[in-house]
Amino acid sequence: MRSKLSFASALLASAQMPVALGQLNIDINNADTLKTAAATVMKSMVNDYTSQQPFSVGLLPPEYSFFESALFFNTIMDYAAYTGDSTYNSLFEKDFFAQVGSDSDFMPSNSSQRIDNDDVGYWALAAMTAAEFGAKPANSSNPSYLSLATKVFNNYVSRWDTTACNGGLRWQITSSTNGYEFKDTQSNGIFFELSARLGAYTGNKTYTDWATKIFDWTSKTGLTDAESSSGGGVVYAGVTATGGCKNIDKSFFSAQSANYIYGSAAMYNTTKSKTWLTRATLLAGYASATYFGPQMYVDDGSSQVVVETACEFQGNCTLSQKAGKNILFRSLANAITLNAGTNISSIMPRQLNNSATAAGKSCSDQGECAFKWSDLAYNPAQTSGFGEKTAAIEAWLTILRRANGTPDLAAAQSSTPPSTTSGGGASSTGGPAPTVTQSGKPNSGATLMAGSALGLVAVVSFLQALL
Repeated sequence: MRSKLSFASALLASAQMPVALGQLNIDINNADTLKTAAATVMKSMVNDYTSQQPFSVGLLPPEYSFFESALFFNTIMDYAAYTGDSTYNSLFEKDFFAQVGSDSDFMPSNSSQRIDNDDVGYWALAAMTAAEFGAKPANSSNPSYLSLATKVFNNYVSRWDTTACNGGLRWQITSSTNGYEFKDTQSNGIFFELSARLGAYTGNKTYTDWATKIFDWTSKTGLTDAESSSGGGVVYAGVTATGGCKNIDKSFFSAQSANYIYGSAAMYNTTKSKTWLTRATLLAGYASATYFGPQMYVDDGSSQVVVETACEFQGNCTLSQKAGKNILFRSLANAITLNAGTNISSIMPRQLNNSATAAGKSCSDQGECAFKWSDLAYNPAQTSGFGEKTAAIEAWLTILRRANGTPDLAAAQSSTPPSTTSGGGASSTGGPAPTVTQSGKPNSGATLMAGSALGLVAVVSFLQALL
């Protein structure tokens, strides 16, 4: 994952005090306000995408890395699923496949951007989301979403490198590229999550075996400590594949934790193993304490708001790092809601609720969003890019997922925009998912999420003790 300088950075050099300019003051207990906020920001974001000049189909502006375009499309899918608004479905169908490539591996030969293992991985996860939503390509000549995800999985297997560190994916795909000697938890975490989700979706043990192998390698290499109650659940950035693989980069970002949380939750459901329960619990507990921790209190200390701890307070987060909240919220939401027919308490309720509210206050009524949500105001001095906007949308969708209940997990074959099923989910206002009132019902003909449920009851119990 890399960062590139935004053309807007020079315009934002002078600091300004946060000001409230037509905030999106959402009510987490009212679905209409959540959907309206998401629609406002989505419209602004899609306009940013379609109005860029020169326009590249399926890609964000050139200062954004390749993986961030995948996050953009994943957010479009989530938006359609949880708001019932199919406005952007045709754009997704047309433009997503523009970046599939001739070998259906998300490595288009005409790409002007550098493509790394984490880049293709986020495209594969987006394809996996489409498969779980039961979507079929409208154009029958396009490959299925499941085949796209499995193609990347197979490529990852072929790139698993035992010549250094006894395994692991390298960040870079080719040896001539700077960064080839780095084995990162972003690429390996994506491989882990993809394997776990493929295992849940297909029931094929090959995938879950690989998920176990990847996690074991991550742990043995010293990149995570989530094996026992004494472990902290941290996920470090990666390790240099030279010098005996002892040089660990101990920086940490929310996206790294996100992939391992979601993957571990999926593996716990699939295997019912206490080992995976412990791992999911510790990883989620670390995320709760680190990215929503006490140092993130705002106002009177009663609200905890998500922060990209490693860079946000310093004001030096890159474009890539600003995408982390998007990944974190999506992973947490999926780990919470994918529980077929099971009512469970929600994970990190206060932090998720307050972060969603703070996101509303940090976005203008024109759909522009600041990155630092703890300001509780839209700050025009901050950037308002794709990472900021997709993160805000995912924060609001997290509330809708938790309140609307469990998804329909039957293996579906439909190109209809998916929607959540009504009822059956966690409810409450102060702690677990808020009670959301709706003026309409989900589309009854749509389907959502083929795959196994994610049982996180014990994870939730642990996390509630943290709050």
